[in-house]
Amino acid sequence: MKTLSAIYLNFSQMLLEDRIYEDPDVTFYDLCAALRVSPSDLDEILFEEMGMKGPEILQSFQKLLTL
Repeated sequence: MKTLSAIYLNFSQMLLEDRIYEDPDVTFYDLCAALRVSPSDLDEILFEEMGMKGPEILQSFQKLLTL
């Protein structure tokens, strides 16, 4: 079982390296399913580290595409 810190790292890689946010149909819950983590658990660590929850982070990245 992966630790939350490893899942946090994988989530970051999906956004920054894999650019998963470029697919407008991808949701935070899709990412959680791919990472095999509870959305509330990932939200907790994301809010702790970044001050934002997962859906907000993904939405922020997706908004960058429309600028």
